[in-house]
Amino acid sequence: MLVFLLAVIVYLVPQAAYSGYYLRKAGILTKTEYTQNLKLGDKDKPTLKVFISGDSIAAGVGASSFETSTAGRLASFLAMKNKLTFINEAKSGTRMAELLDLPLPPEKQNLIILIVSSNDVFHFTNLNEFDESAKRVLEKYSKLTDKMILLGPGRVSTAPALPLPLRWVYKIREQKYADAMAKSAEKYSNIVYIKPGVPQKGTFAPDKFHPNNEGHKVWFEAIKSAI
Repeated sequence: MLVFLLAVIVYLVPQAAYSGYYLRKAGILTKTEYTQNLKLGDKDKPTLKVFISGDSIAAGVGASSFETSTAGRLASFLAMKNKLTFINEAKSGTRMAELLDLPLPPEKQNLIILIVSSNDVFHFTNLNEFDESAKRVLEKYSKLTDKMILLGPGRVSTAPALPLPLRWVYKIREQKYADAMAKSAEKYSNIVYIKPGVPQKGTFAPDKFHPNNEGHKVWFEAIKSAI
């Protein structure tokens, strides 16, 4: 038993220091967001109104610029064939319930993208409360757009910054949040739900928690596939 306890201590002490270091870096990284509201594209092209909201992914945390963020890539892509009005109300740290309090679109949109629930996984939001919040969010936002794309949660369990035992717990819980979102989304004909895939090597930012430019590209490609 003593040997076991010593082994646990030997693991936990350096792991706590390692995780603490990178999570502090994550906190610093979240202070830089790319949430620009834009009007792009040729005025002679069809009008397209797009609204994006949610957590740090939608806010561009971890990207090196707006252009390389998920939202920036999306805006550039959509402006190629449209006269685009693009609104981004995302805020790092947002949980599902908090979407009910964030600014809403000023008018009906052609497309709404919501990226949310990673923070619910990370902070262990009660699943029943999460489920109720998801239902309320989808009911509210679905009325404000022709089409909505819903994504989340990100694979928190794969973040190298976190200790392995905690990552195992997150891996189990991630699926439960994803299932709740999918179940709520299937009730609406104008909502497409996307469960994010497992991040590939080389897609994490220096904090080993948020996505880097390549990671944001993966999120953009997922959205693009559902448009």
